[in-house]
Amino acid sequence: MDSTGNMDRAFSLRGTTGLDELFARRARAAEAALATFDVRRGLAYGEGDGERLNVFPASAADSGNPVQIFIHGGFWKSLNADLFSFLAPGFVPAGAALVVIDYPLMPAHRMADLIEACLRAARWVVDHAPGFDGDPDRVFVSGNSAGGHLVAEILDRAPKGMLRGGTAISGIFDLEPVTRSFQNDDLGLTGEEVATYSPLTRDLQFDADMIVAVGANETGEFLRQSDAFAAKWNEPHVHPAGRAGRAGSSAQHRRAQADGTWRQGRAVKASAPPSRHGMIVP
Repeated sequence: MDSTGNMDRAFSLRGTTGLDELFARRARAAEAALATFDVRRGLAYGEGDGERLNVFPASAADSGNPVQIFIHGGFWKSLNADLFSFLAPGFVPAGAALVVIDYPLMPAHRMADLIEACLRAARWVVDHAPGFDGDPDRVFVSGNSAGGHLVAEILDRAPKGMLRGGTAISGIFDLEPVTRSFQNDDLGLTGEEVATYSPLTRDLQFDADMIVAVGANETGEFLRQSDAFAAKWNEPHVHPAGRAGRAGSSAQHRRAQADGTWRQGRAVKASAPPSRHGMIVP
């Protein structure tokens, strides 16, 4: 078993070169996207703390555009939807709507609250998609790091047919190693939460396809978890509808970013440009 020190390194931003500039670059790109694109900001999808989202409608005027939901990372305890507005240029001009969601954060809320909120957000998007020229039958979900974990959780729990597919970018699928890192000083993950909300170690019932993307130069723990999760999801007993594939390029989680196309139940394209753990930047 890896030591606490190893897990601290696996789940830390310490030693990241140029971290301040990466944060600044992300902030500038997010501000530019908010200023450039039509955005419906701070819409409530529930009554709870943090249950808000930003909608970037597709540039195409016609109805029936696909919709991409994005769930941000931050170890379930930090960051917000506005910071990830820089994703809009990758979707809106191509004819897809982007919805970036906020959700209640730990430790003030527990993992069950986060997952239930994300499910409410997904249901809100499906129900309200026609209002921003989106197709409720073509709603996809993606997320990075902790957001990748939440993608897996809501795909496992969403009603059949609600979501068409998902992408987890350097996701965390086994929570037990997190409990052996300094991150758990804030999170306070319990044994029950680890057992209940670790998609890598429990039975799954999926009804959608998924891309599992990870940077090839990620920390060993992120590589292990993505490899293991992609392999698990491709086991016939996990779910009948879709298959998962893991793909990566020379990259690290710390600047993870991925684009992908899924066709006929197979990952046909997924890439992760140079990255730094815990964040994606343009």
